[in-house]
Amino acid sequence: MRFLVTTSVWVIFSAVMAATPVDADTADTVYTNGKIYTVDEANPWAEAVAIKDGKFIAVGSNDDIAAVTGDSTKVIDLDGGFAMPGIHDTHVHPPLVYGHEEAGRLLFSETNSPDEIIEIVKDYAEKNPDVEIIRGEKWAAGDFPGGKATKDWLDPHFPDRPVYLIDETGHNGVVNSKLLEMAGITKDTPDPEFGVIDRDPETGEPTGYLSETAMRRIGLLVGRPDEDAWYRSISRSLDQIRAYGTTSIVDMAVGPEILAAYKRLEEEDKLNFRVAATIALNDYQAEFTTAEESEAILAKRDEMETPLIKIGLKYWADGSPLSKTALLVEPYSDDPSTHGEMTIGEKELERIVQAHRDGLQVRMHATGDGTTRKLLNTIEKARAEDPKPELRHHIGHLMVVHKDDIPRFKELGVIAEFSPVMWYPTSLGGVASTYVGKDRYARWHPIKEFVDAGATVTFGSDWPAGTPDADPWRGLEAMITRKDPATNTGDALGEGIDLETAVKALTINGAKAMMHEDVAGSIEVGKHADMVLLDRNLFEIDPTEISDVKVRQTIFAGKPVYSAN
Repeated sequence: MRFLVTTSVWVIFSAVMAATPVDADTADTVYTNGKIYTVDEANPWAEAVAIKDGKFIAVGSNDDIAAVTGDSTKVIDLDGGFAMPGIHDTHVHPPLVYGHEEAGRLLFSETNSPDEIIEIVKDYAEKNPDVEIIRGEKWAAGDFPGGKATKDWLDPHFPDRPVYLIDETGHNGVVNSKLLEMAGITKDTPDPEFGVIDRDPETGEPTGYLSETAMRRIGLLVGRPDEDAWYRSISRSLDQIRAYGTTSIVDMAVGPEILAAYKRLEEEDKLNFRVAATIALNDYQAEFTTAEESEAILAKRDEMETPLIKIGLKYWADGSPLSKTALLVEPYSDDPSTHGEMTIGEKELERIVQAHRDGLQVRMHATGDGTTRKLLNTIEKARAEDPKPELRHHIGHLMVVHKDDIPRFKELGVIAEFSPVMWYPTSLGGVASTYVGKDRYARWHPIKEFVDAGATVTFGSDWPAGTPDADPWRGLEAMITRKDPATNTGDALGEGIDLETAVKALTINGAKAMMHEDVAGSIEVGKHADMVLLDRNLFEIDPTEISDVKVRQTIFAGKPVYSAN
């Protein structure tokens, strides 16, 4: 009897074990009959994919997927439609898009003319009589001589109300005479460290144009939005970003209230993004964090990180050629007496080395080739002490880069991030040639040179700095054509890259930049099911049509988070 019972139990157990693999491998959802570009070099194209518990469990032909399709599986026929991995935007500022507007401040477009902006500010001033300091953004540098707006633009219209308007880059602002007076900025006020108070060359009087840390004095007067305002702004921005097929982002400027807003969204199951929250250590505007607050977050990063939110460190290592707050290897073309300057010093460079020792990823803003060289030297020093090859630091923008330094990106394992919309259609490019000269401007954002040197290049929209949105498809087209996607006319600015390389920049390379290529960035078995369905096949259209691409659906961890219909 004991034998019979034991045998019966074994038969039942065996049957359960035999059934378990089938049940475990039955997909929740399958997508069939598609043209799916996986960005997996071993298996670049697939006809179908199967998803279970938010991950890909099969990638291959319709027959392959049929093996894991059960009665409960949702089957979606792509009908020949094109799909690819979710987009990684490795430089974006979702809170800053609407944060100030949500805090009751003024937001206008860089496409507005100076006269239109004046009328917008007048209307705001009339409707908000209790607002002590009118704070707005973002005006286009190209609309003003040398890219610099001055108090002479504002004073005739606002002699008594303090006004502070920031430009499209976020690195410069203009104030009227009333606000200069409130801030105590006179001809005798010295430039702050890492900042510039623009002055009339004849009288020495401040023009009202302020750069980098010179904006901090104004920012402290204005104050900063609270967590609720950032929460509402991020919510609005992410809704738009999802519609472009983006599923992973690097927020390049995070402070305590912003981080709290992201965590709140995740707790409410409203995030639907993988976020690299880059904690800023030098908020030159003084409008979302302090160095002390940021260091407190970094000290507790292990307990503050979540499944969707990872923490890194950010430095604006320089600013912009317009204010000569970008260090150049050779002197500025419009003023051979100066090479410009960085917006960090030896103390901050040593902090980068310390971050490397601590295993903390560092992301850095650099527009000048001298700045980039200093940063590469710093990373080289850090790696000489402790290689940590798994740790990938990240330099963004790279407007002007010396040829000798480009191979060092691969040698040092540094991510090279480009923002193609800064080539087009922003007004900054045309103005910058005055400062850096024709030869350096001909190599403006030299992405092809980086690709040829074997560097890992990524895409960053930098929205809202100098761009009306976070559209990656316009950026993808500009990477290839090096022309303005809106017109496709004129000569190309520098050399473009091929489509396959550009797509990798938006996907698997972005995942490498966020150091999560083991779970995202390509369509492979075991990775999170982040995928975007498009209205056309990128590989079957002319590159000049890429900016017209529309997203049919964005899928994050196996769930649709945006649908065009």
